[in-house]
Amino acid sequence: ILMSFAEFERQMISERTRDKLSAARKRGKWLGGIPVLGFTVETTPVRKLVIIPEEAAMVEEIFQLYAKYQSLLDVAKDVNRRDWHTKTWITKTGKRLGGRRFNKNDVSRILTDVTYLGKVNFKGDIYEGEHDGIVDEVLFKEAQKILAANRQNGGSSRRNRDRKSGV
Repeated sequence: ILMSFAEFERQMISERTRDKLSAARKRGKWLGGIPVLGFTVETTPVRKLVIIPEEAAMVEEIFQLYAKYQSLLDVAKDVNRRDWHTKTWITKTGKRLGGRRFNKNDVSRILTDVTYLGKVNFKGDIYEGEHDGIVDEVLFKEAQKILAANRQNGGSSRRNRDRKSGV
């Protein structure tokens, strides 16, 4: 009988925890993890994302470069020429993460992250975040439109546009 009650109590605790995290996310709270490029975590008095101006300028430039080049690889090459690196983060155990050169997946992750709009994503639903955004909505939507077009045609319109006839 005691085992049954203990199992029931574990289930109740798990359900309450899930509900609490879900409610916090819907209120726009950042729940933890490694912050994305452009943000750091302020822990006093509550945990929240705060913009780092130097990194925020990098993020905004990445969005503008993508609007210009319309190619993830070209943007990655450009930011690597500038000697920019991905977000560096030190874990609680002292392990250093990130700080490497950009690749097209890193650029894609930045371009699709609604955190840069000042919003949070929870299970596919987007909620207003309690942090400020870095990129304006017009530039973000333009990047999404280009990404969708490139996904649909495999980037062939980008490649064909650069190719000269007879070359």
